[in-house]
Amino acid sequence: MNNKSATALAPDIPAGKAHARHPISLFVRPALVVGCLYILFIGLDMLIHGHDLLYYVHIGPRFALHMPKATPGYDGQFYYQIARDPFHASQFLDHPAYRYQRIVYSILVAILSLGQANLIPFMLLLVNFLAIVLGTELLARMLVQQKLSPWFSLAFGLYFGQATAFIFDTTEPLTYFLLCLGLFLMLRKRPTVAALMMGLAVLSRETAILFPMGYLLIYLYQKRWRDALCLFLLSIAPTVVWYAIIALLFKATGLTTAPAFQLIPFGGLFYFAHDAFRFHNLIILMLIPTLLSLFLLVKEAVQHRWLNVPWLIWLFNLGLVICMSPLSYVELVSAGRLSTGLVLAMLFYGLYTRNKAILWASQIYVLTFPYYVVGILAFRLH
Repeated sequence: MNNKSATALAPDIPAGKAHARHPISLFVRPALVVGCLYILFIGLDMLIHGHDLLYYVHIGPRFALHMPKATPGYDGQFYYQIARDPFHASQFLDHPAYRYQRIVYSILVAILSLGQANLIPFMLLLVNFLAIVLGTELLARMLVQQKLSPWFSLAFGLYFGQATAFIFDTTEPLTYFLLCLGLFLMLRKRPTVAALMMGLAVLSRETAILFPMGYLLIYLYQKRWRDALCLFLLSIAPTVVWYAIIALLFKATGLTTAPAFQLIPFGGLFYFAHDAFRFHNLIILMLIPTLLSLFLLVKEAVQHRWLNVPWLIWLFNLGLVICMSPLSYVELVSAGRLSTGLVLAMLFYGLYTRNKAILWASQIYVLTFPYYVVGILAFRLH
C-alpha cells in the first residue's frame, strides 16, 4: 500500500522523539488502572461466588455431553473446544461452520497453551485481559500523539461490553485490540501492516469488517485504486478465503446463522419493554449511551464534518447497534460485546478530529463498568 498517499487520511502526527514524561507516568496510566480493576473484578467474583477458571468458559451439557434438553452454556465453550482440539471440535459445537469463522482467538489460545488442556481456561482469560489492557494503552498513545489526554481511553477499557466478553471468554477483546493496533499503525502511516492487523481482526470476529470498510470506501471515493486493492487483499480477502474453506469442509456456511438485523431502529431493544428488569438494564447500559452517540454523529454531519474515514466507521458501528436483533439484546453479554466497536469508533473519531466534546461525551461508557460489575458481584446480573 502507498504509505505516502495514506497521509491524506490521517492528521499530521509527529513520528520523531516522544515527549519527555515524568517517571511516575510510566506507572500511573490508563492501561494500568484498567488492568488493576479487571484483576480486582475477577478476583472478587471468584472469591464471592466460588468460581474457578473453568467456570468462565461456561460449558453447557447440551453440547459438551450431547444432551439436547440440557443447559446450553455460552459461546466461550466453543472457543475452548476449538482451542482444545482444533481439528475435531465440531462435535461439541452448535453450528460448526459459524464457530470456526472466528478462528484467531482459539488458535492463539491453543498455541499459548502448549497442548496442555488444563491451561486453556487460564489462557482464554489471559489473552482477553491483555487485549483489553493493551488496547487501552494503544488508544492512550494515539491520544497523546494528538496532544489529548490519554485518560479518555478509559471509555474503551472500562466499557461493560469488554467486561462481559472477559468473564465469558469470547473473542471481542482480542478483535478490538487488533483493530486498535490497525488504527494505531494507520495513524503512524504504516497502512500495509495496519491492513494485516485489521484482517486478523475480521478473522477473529466478522463485525470488525466495518473498520476496514470505512477506509476502503474513502479510497474508492478518492479513486485510489491501488490502495483500495491492497487494503481489500490484506484485510477482507483472507476472511473470504477462510469462509470458502469452511464451506468446503462443513458443506455449509455460517453466514445465515447470525441473528437477522431489525429494520426498525432499536426494535430489538424495545422488544423487551414488557420485561421490566431486563428493559431497565438495557435502557441504562445500551439505549442512553447509543442515543448520545447518535446525536453527536448527526451533529457532526450537520456541521459538515463527516466526509472522513472515522465518521464512516462510527456510522457503520452505530447502525449495527441500532439494528441489532432481539436475540442480540436478550442478554447483556451479547448486547455489550457486540457494541464494543461503537465505543472504539466514537473514540477514534474524537481523537482523529481532536474533538474534546466527543471524547468527554464518550466517557459515559466508563459509567457502565461499575454498574455492571456491582450487578455481577452483588446480584449475579447477566
